[in-house]
Amino acid sequence: MMRLNVPMITSAALVDKLLSRNVFTVFDFLQRPNLDLQDICNLSCKEVSKLKDNIMISYCSDFINAFILYSNSSTNCIQTGIVNLDELLNGGLRYGNIYEFCGPSACGKTQLCYSIISNISITSRNIIFIDTKCEFSIKRIKEIIYHTYHVSKNQMKVALDKIHVYSILEIYSLISCLHSLKEKSELIIIIDSIPVLYLPFVGSSKNEGLCFMNHIHSILKRLCKNKSIVLLTNLAVKNCDFSNEDVTSLSTKQTEYKPAIGKYWLHVPSTRLMLTSKQSQQYVINVTISKSVNLPINKNCILTLNNKGVL
Repeated sequence: MMRLNVPMITSAALVDKLLSRNVFTVFDFLQRPNLDLQDICNLSCKEVSKLKDNIMISYCSDFINAFILYSNSSTNCIQTGIVNLDELLNGGLRYGNIYEFCGPSACGKTQLCYSIISNISITSRNIIFIDTKCEFSIKRIKEIIYHTYHVSKNQMKVALDKIHVYSILEIYSLISCLHSLKEKSELIIIIDSIPVLYLPFVGSSKNEGLCFMNHIHSILKRLCKNKSIVLLTNLAVKNCDFSNEDVTSLSTKQTEYKPAIGKYWLHVPSTRLMLTSKQSQQYVINVTISKSVNLPINKNCILTLNNKGVL
């Protein structure tokens, strides 16, 4: 550790005082309680704290400003290829995070996943798509890629080869599938949709479904530690509370949605995006951040759906 000297400490007299009290190095100085240093140097608490801060910034290279660290992490993400969505997510999907697209039935969750898959597969990234509904449409993926990028047959084949589809019909198979991916890193994993596997356990006296979901959560966290990105789709249900309500007050309650799978699952995603849609001259999807560890809540964007996918 660096020895104390005059450029570091304001005067030679202070250095001599510190050395006489067995404060020889930067480490000794930083570890010494402020009250002791006030007595040794005859300085105020504010002056001692300022001196420590200056030494840490100027001479301790291991310390880094938290804002710089956060700014550098912004490059550690993958763009979805959907401009408005990438802006909403502050650059794209970040490694090590669990994202959830949550919304009522037929609001565009799967189509949004298809567009993200199509855009990412054009680059050098491989994607794991876990289909729990047996509805995966390779025809739709090809349509999005063709109309968006106008690729040749060979380029189309290269893109499709990067999409690895797993058809999962029961929760045990999902657990086994995720376990097989644990030792891999920097994966992009999409699960469409998570409630399909959980709902058969609703009403079970043994509450097995919750135990399985807890296990799935643990595996997803392990995958995220390996710098993978996990994207889930979840069903949103109407948030109705019939206790102590009259009929007239229910109309406002029924317009609000909440994620399915119960209260336990609420904390699992790092970022939850609530989707709602409407059909006018074109299919419009409203995406709102309802929960996030690093993004502003209630910020939203508008997406449109056509033969090119979600734009």
